[in-house]
Amino acid sequence: MALHGYWILTSNHRLFHFADEVSEVEVGLPSPPISLAMTRDGQGCLVLGSGGHVQAHGTARALGDLAGLDLVAPPVDIAASPTGVGYWVIDSEGSVFSFGNAPFLEGIPQVARSSTQAVRIEPTADGNGYWIVDNRGGVHCFGSAPFHGSLAGSAELDGLRVVDFAGGSGDEGYLFLDSDGRVHAVGDVAHFGSPTGLGRINAVGLISRPGGYLVADSRGALVAFGDVANFGSTVGSGLGVLAVA
Repeated sequence: MALHGYWILTSNHRLFHFADEVSEVEVGLPSPPISLAMTRDGQGCLVLGSGGHVQAHGTARALGDLAGLDLVAPPVDIAASPTGVGYWVIDSEGSVFSFGNAPFLEGIPQVARSSTQAVRIEPTADGNGYWIVDNRGGVHCFGSAPFHGSLAGSAELDGLRVVDFAGGSGDEGYLFLDSDGRVHAVGDVAHFGSPTGLGRINAVGLISRPGGYLVADSRGALVAFGDVANFGSTVGSGLGVLAVA
């Protein structure tokens, strides 16, 4: 299924859906929103709050959250199942919590060592596996997720951190986005460039689609690479961007 449009979460806790038309809704979570996950049809979005709360918009369904748990580490990311109705939530130590029909395939508790912490969970195209990625570019594979390599220990990340990650449409490789806006390709996934040629940016998110991707910065600007549509953004509104999907 081709995904049409994307979602942007702003610093005033507004959620925007950019497609042929632009819609906007207020996020009313009990805790500050920190991460987004788009549903497989592109018409729904799950919002994760820092307290583990989950809110559903559009075609998304809320199937539970972490708000009632005595968490050791803070939640950091949410990912929707690409094949069914469900999602995963991950905390900064690498523990995984599954909801709906998203399979639980274990996690990497206590992955955090010194300055390293888990930042992203990314499902495989078949929904039977996922990658857990840390802020230094380490990659941990579960289920059907293949290992193509990592950026851990790479000089390319010297003084930087990984802020987003996306698997290729056929799991043939994956992309990392660092905090400077550089996109790193590992495996046979296509690499179309980075916005760093336009000057240093404070990158916050990577919107990956078949044929290309968009890089979002904290001001709301989006730069498109490859064959992917840019439907607009919140740049110029004076709002910061917290997350994209």
